[in-house]
Amino acid sequence: MHVHLTTLAVSVATLVTSVANAQVVFEAVNDNGFFTPFTPLNAETVIYGDSGWVGSGSDDPVALGSITLGLAFFNSTGAGSTDIVLTINDGDPSGLVFGTGAQLYTVTLRNIPLPETGADTALFGSLTIPLPSVMTMGGFNDVGWSVALENYNYDGNVGFQVSSCAGQLVGFYTNNASFNDGTGWSLFSFGSGCSGVANYVATIELAAPETCTGDLNDDGLVDGADLGILLGQWGSRGSADFDGSGSVDGADLGTLLGAWGPC
Repeated sequence: MHVHLTTLAVSVATLVTSVANAQVVFEAVNDNGFFTPFTPLNAETVIYGDSGWVGSGSDDPVALGSITLGLAFFNSTGAGSTDIVLTINDGDPSGLVFGTGAQLYTVTLRNIPLPETGADTALFGSLTIPLPSVMTMGGFNDVGWSVALENYNYDGNVGFQVSSCAGQLVGFYTNNASFNDGTGWSLFSFGSGCSGVANYVATIELAAPETCTGDLNDDGLVDGADLGILLGQWGSRGSADFDGSGSVDGADLGTLLGAWGPC
């Protein structure tokens, strides 16, 4: 078996860009091979899921901005496509570990391209999916996600890059992944020990913090302090160049005055 080490970018128009200036709260990297359970025989029946903590036990709810899935493709003789149904849950989608399993958000991505890998060969790719400020439910903020496939046009296998416990860089993994065979959910692991945890490669970012135009010192208020910063940058480039004209001028002053007060 051969594994291509070059990451394959799975493009979904504008859906693949990361959320700018967002905080990573969960990150697992590939250090444990791959798992490709979706096949032409079962792709439209089974669902696979996983979850991870992004909090420490008493955290307030947070708004999620994106999730990036580390995908794997195996043993195909030609390119293909599929629709990917992503669901975000409170805790594991099974509801069997760390959370209620309640659905927080779902989206279907149409016509995702799947690569030709060659016989007995794997390719790795990543898919970043924006989340519209999906709110967690607090506590450990255990975020679960599941992947289902529709309109599967591919003669190979599709699945996930896999992380061991040592590949968890941010947040906390859960030992088990989850599986739905069309009749119900169950949990599974790959074996015992660090390399046996069923941990899919994923990165979760919080929603980028909202910015307040005119609040140049980030104190939540547009006031005289911000006006002083603007006047200090007058006629030059600077953070007060709100319209991007290359120079702080009367137009930028008007923008600041129009935003005067609390953000």
